[in-house]
Amino acid sequence: DYAKEILEIMHGSFSEEDMLERISDYHENDIASSFEVLTRDERERLYRILDAEQLSDIFEYLDNAEIYFEELNARKKVEVLSCMEVDQAAALLKRLAKPERNMLLDLIDNESKRDIAMLESFDEDEIGSRMSMNFIEIKAGISIREAMRELVAQAAENDNISTLYVTDEQHTFCGAIDLKDLIIAREGGSLDDIIMES
Repeated sequence: DYAKEILEIMHGSFSEEDMLERISDYHENDIASSFEVLTRDERERLYRILDAEQLSDIFEYLDNAEIYFEELNARKKVEVLSCMEVDQAAALLKRLAKPERNMLLDLIDNESKRDIAMLESFDEDEIGSRMSMNFIEIKAGISIREAMRELVAQAAENDNISTLYVTDEQHTFCGAIDLKDLIIAREGGSLDDIIMES
């Protein structure tokens, strides 16, 4: 039981550096499951030793993330929100009290703020509310080699790479490429040959 193992680590007499090293061996979902058995003081110690990126990954696995999110200080909240996938951050913000939500929106970076505002502009029953900003965008008209370079460059921030979306100069969708098709495409071939337009 991973939650028990993590609890034992938290109860151990480790330095914060050793504790971080041991905790980092667990998957974010396992760490999230331990939140229920940890006391608030233990969770706060965990919040201190984990960085914002690690915490953002953990919060994405929590069913009642807003309960634990309230335990973070304001600076850490802003850092965690800035590291989260935009759709996850928007969903978490919706579950917070309006004054806190507005305060946090004022403090996060402009790009995240803009993306969250766009997602929140859709009602729950509209397809726009299900959008994700986690995708790879490839410009139409580039070579296979350039498309592979773009994939590698963008994959560091966007891990949804099974389908690549092709856009024109105005960022208008004009087709999609299956990752498998790009990988097996000949370097001298045309990108247009592997773009699905239907």
